[in-house]
Amino acid sequence: MKQMNISLSYEQLAQLIGTGALCAADIRCLDSETKQAVWQMCLINCAKKIHCSNCTQPCGIAKSNQIEVREA
Repeated sequence: MKQMNISLSYEQLAQLIGTGALCAADIRCLDSETKQAVWQMCLINCAKKIHCSNCTQPCGIAKSNQIEVREA
């Protein structure tokens, strides 16, 4: 398959990964900051799935696990 070079905002990528429309394993990060941000997205989404599968109200677990990310 031919590769494509695209750019997405942090929020757009987080939404795609969060909904399962895109898997982080399918992404090749071109710099270390992007790789760190994608890794963080994966951790946040895993925490949501592990701890919040039966939640009825947001508990803030994703925010408490965030690492500071600078957008490019």
